Amino acid sequence: MRLHRSEQELILELTKAPNPNELQILYGLSYVPKCSVKMLKLIRWIPPIHDFSLNIDGACQGNPGECGGGGCIRDSQGSVHVAFSHYYGEGTGMIAEIRALCDGLRLAISLGYKVSIVYSNSQVFLKSISEDKVISWRSYRWWREAKVLFSRELIQLSHVYRETNQLADSLANLAIKN
Repeated sequence: MRLHRSEQELILELTKAPNPNELQILYGLSYVPKCSVKMLKLIRWIPPIHDFSLNIDGACQGNPGECGGGGCIRDSQGSVHVAFSHYYGEGTGMIAEIRALCDGLRLAISLGYKVSIVYSNSQVFLKSISEDKVISWRSYRWWREAKVLFSRELIQLSHVYRETNQLADSLANLAIKN
């Protein structure tokens, strides 16, 4: 931080964002700096209380375009027990999300894993499932299958930020690339 005095005004040159102490000094001098303040948000993965969790994600290159889905089943320690990545062909992001959910739930059932919570970073998708509303008729087949699989078990749905869903996101994108 450097101060320059010109004939008409005091110019403050900030080479980096001021720290809280520097901001306090500036406010005390009746100077309000024009700088963006970034709010930090702490993000962490919350393990299932019991049984296993399923992280899913769908990916689409273009909407519609080539799409794929991926996910993983984790235990309460965060260890990945099984992961999957599937290419779905032409579709939308919502179709990729719902198909990834169906694939993940079918995989868990076939391998004997009891899933208690499903994590996804798509709020639109989660709202569709929880409010019992199909987003598009093209996804109805898989949406209906997911609802049947959910009705058999007590499975909770939860939104997570993309940062905690990186493995599922990478697997979904891998499905499109291969």
